[in-house]
Amino acid sequence: MPTVQARVISPQSPIVKRDNLDQIVLPGFPHPNPTVSYWQDPPHRIANLRTTPELPTSEVFDYVIVGSGVSGATIAFKLLSRDPSLSILMLEARTAASAASGRNGGHCKPGDWKGVKEWVELYGEDEALKLGKMEQDCVDDMRDFVHTYNVSSSWQDVESADVYWTKEAFEEAAEIVAFQEELGSRRPNDVPQNNTRTVFAGQAARDHWKWPQILGAVTYTSHTLNPYLTVCAILEQGLAKGLNLQTTTMALGLTQLSNTSESGAKWEVKTDRGTVKGKKVVLATNSYTSALHPGFASTGFLTPQRAQVAAVHPEKDTSNNTVFKRSHSYPDLHSGNNYFSIRHPGDINAGDVVVGGSGMFSPTKESNITDDSVINDVIAKDLHGVSRVVFGYENWGETTKVVKDWTGIICNTPDGLPVVGGVPNEEGLWASVCMNGHGMAWAFRSAEALVQMMTEGATPEWFPQPFDIKRAWEYTPKE
Repeated sequence: MPTVQARVISPQSPIVKRDNLDQIVLPGFPHPNPTVSYWQDPPHRIANLRTTPELPTSEVFDYVIVGSGVSGATIAFKLLSRDPSLSILMLEARTAASAASGRNGGHCKPGDWKGVKEWVELYGEDEALKLGKMEQDCVDDMRDFVHTYNVSSSWQDVESADVYWTKEAFEEAAEIVAFQEELGSRRPNDVPQNNTRTVFAGQAARDHWKWPQILGAVTYTSHTLNPYLTVCAILEQGLAKGLNLQTTTMALGLTQLSNTSESGAKWEVKTDRGTVKGKKVVLATNSYTSALHPGFASTGFLTPQRAQVAAVHPEKDTSNNTVFKRSHSYPDLHSGNNYFSIRHPGDINAGDVVVGGSGMFSPTKESNITDDSVINDVIAKDLHGVSRVVFGYENWGETTKVVKDWTGIICNTPDGLPVVGGVPNEEGLWASVCMNGHGMAWAFRSAEALVQMMTEGATPEWFPQPFDIKRAWEYTPKE
């Protein structure tokens, strides 16, 4: 057997604090006691699953995937759909799908369309069109998965809108819609398909949405869902094909083996339950990537941020009110890009309104925080009150019932786009991370592209170049 030399990638002397007698909190790693999200109550049947009671430390896996959110779950599902003979081990620090995928606002929407004009300026028309089309295609792929596998996650196709309260913001949005329409007239096969944006201005917007305060709206088709149940369903499809899932197993460090052993192992992943081996390692670690991989941390390209959400319930009966059958976001509302997702008739907890945003009320904007075990009371107060302001007394009533508050950690990049591909100069290490709080509309297709890169050695023609992982290492932070 040849001598195996190693290069170790692990956190540098992390400072630890004891949360209680049997829990250790490592800076930047998933907190062991997060808030319980609205979607995780009750927990899914696979929440605490360990496919094998013991961590399989003696086996060399074809792939070790770190993270069980929408990225990790989809990568495993797509790999095994291509080749059921693959051996895949998935490590999850907490319970299944318990990070950002189980904590978001409950919508799957192609809402980044507003970036198309800026994308053309930054990347050129071809790449901008790929970005716009991929977002819509990704949302459509999620919809197809839910319907194909009869997933019980309260998926609803709804009319959605970006609703504007200021003249400047609305005029800018209308200009972007016109810009996209011009692109579509010249390149009809390259723009997002079957989801036309409709602009309502002035009184037409107020008549359509029944809110006297708004100045305009841009409507399109979106979807509401229980994201936690959806991702757990993707995991179950992977499990049925042979995935080995190990929950409450925190990855703590990576070791690259410079000389491949006879077993084919190229990487070792140290966990709090032992060390596992793989021919390839995939980081689906989103906001926790920099903690696990100091090379990512050194780029300064990935920034974790704590996002906060609340589920509230209006005093009035909303079952026959058309206003509560839609999904909305308010890019220019006072609290800063609030969004609202409504639980429709027939859903569990019908009538609840899930609202997120209000980050402007934190002096730090909750940036560079990875602790999702606590609630910011100032943000919570605004989230509790903003729904009544937006929907109005006649629709909402006088009182608001607070159903649940929770937090989750998202990952942002300076350009607002995910990071996907092979980690530079580290053969066999791959990543699909940092979805910028938009994982339901970026991750499924990013996973498909990464699987093709890993199995075929080529990037799909449709995949946007601006997602390329190498740009993280080319980034120069601003002074």
